[in-house]
Amino acid sequence: MPAPPRKVAVSNKDIGERIKTLRLERGLTQVQLGQRLDMTQPNLSAIERGARGVTVHQIVRIARALGASTDEILLDEKAPAPGQRAKRKLLQRLQLVQDLPKGDQKILLQILDGMVSHRQEKQQQRGQRAAQSASA
Repeated sequence: MPAPPRKVAVSNKDIGERIKTLRLERGLTQVQLGQRLDMTQPNLSAIERGARGVTVHQIVRIARALGASTDEILLDEKAPAPGQRAKRKLLQRLQLVQDLPKGDQKILLQILDGMVSHRQEKQQQRGQRAAQSASA
């Protein structure tokens, strides 16, 4: 009995088109990207056309060479920037705060307000010192 056909999550053509788009956005030729990857231009051309598949290892190398994420190549989604990941974690935690009892929420908000206020005061003091130094 023949094996059932495998499901293809992402086609070679889609991957190739994304690689080509990223390469062009970075202003690279196939030859230049091929040199970065130690790959010939015809091989890279075959990948971009979807005529040739790529391994996971090759996807990682291509992503690095293009300064992109593997998500951009495989899923056509930009990976969140490091600062965005931190914001996402903060938002997730703040959503959990909503489940706390009201008294705990109030205490937590007082702590946050105090920290923000303290930070703003320090920034103002630094600004005043910098202005004094500049005028002296």
